[in-house]
Amino acid sequence: MKINLLGLLFSSLISTTWAQQDSVSVPMDSLATREVKWNIYPVAYYTPETQFGLGAKLIHVRRSKGSYPTDRPTTISPTLEYTTRKQIITDLTVDIWRKHNAQHIHGAVEYNDYPYVFFGIGNDTRKDDEEEYTSRIVNVYTQYEQKIFNKIYLGGRYDLKREWVTETTPGGLLDGGTILGSKGTTSSGFGPTLIYDTRDNLFTPTRGAFHQALVQSYNKFLGGSSNFMRYRFDFRKYQSGLGPGVLAGQALFTFASGDVPFQYLSPLGGVNLMRGFFEGRFRDEDAMVFQADYRFPIFWRIGGAVFGATGQVAKSVQDFSFSNFQANGGGGLRARLNDEGMVVRGDLAFSKEGMYIYFAFSEAF
Repeated sequence: MKINLLGLLFSSLISTTWAQQDSVSVPMDSLATREVKWNIYPVAYYTPETQFGLGAKLIHVRRSKGSYPTDRPTTISPTLEYTTRKQIITDLTVDIWRKHNAQHIHGAVEYNDYPYVFFGIGNDTRKDDEEEYTSRIVNVYTQYEQKIFNKIYLGGRYDLKREWVTETTPGGLLDGGTILGSKGTTSSGFGPTLIYDTRDNLFTPTRGAFHQALVQSYNKFLGGSSNFMRYRFDFRKYQSGLGPGVLAGQALFTFASGDVPFQYLSPLGGVNLMRGFFEGRFRDEDAMVFQADYRFPIFWRIGGAVFGATGQVAKSVQDFSFSNFQANGGGGLRARLNDEGMVVRGDLAFSKEGMYIYFAFSEAF
């Protein structure tokens, strides 16, 4: 049985924190004082692909002077990891909220030299068809959203990604070079996004909803290797009052069309989507996933969760079938890191392919 350990150990609860904050109590309708926090968390993990990995994650949380207590915080989070296979994994994520939540800017810069596993394309690929490959990836994306009405945001997103496939399994599907993207790819895409967001917290919502529609066009005239389209419809709902915890649900639909590199096909599996299956275990042009968590307090900053999900991939919408759904389930623990609600979680997930263990910052959705 292959066990996949992704992410970060609960030892990350031991952190170094600096805070700059005026000790003045303010009512909810008053202007808050400036607040800046820095948290450094050690990172330790193991996967069969990377072996042991060590590193650090810095989380910078900022609330500007003149903000309301209800304003969402700006966060900046660089991460640096190094593995015993001499792999470097880095990223810098920025999440900025301005004008009392009326403007939102989100972006990231990533560099990874990382091993992956490819099983083929389709909903009925076999686990025995597993083949390893290694990619060196530079990825940049930015997204801007402007509130246009109450909790509705309209914006756009741009992605630029360059991937070099540096190693493949001899005699495998990718080694043959017939699958688009098997020799690497450059993708450059832009498109609009529409968001409805009523969550009471960015990191651990207890009520509200988050719904997003995103359409992106990747084109050669923008510098890409091929022309294709991607569509994402993400519906999330959070409900408290059902016992001591929070019921979180997600329905996710992703579609792709055109000359789509296999890296941009709709996937199932991983630390956030269909836990219990290897990342990218199934992939095709279209995918649908339904998953639910019940998250509950235990004591102090420690909480628990039980979860389940079902989903499938297909060549087209017409090929979806009730008999083709994959399923998974499991449970885990959460530890709240700060007052903003950021968490580190450990999940134990089960599927027909065995047991998988995950450690990661943030909830799955």
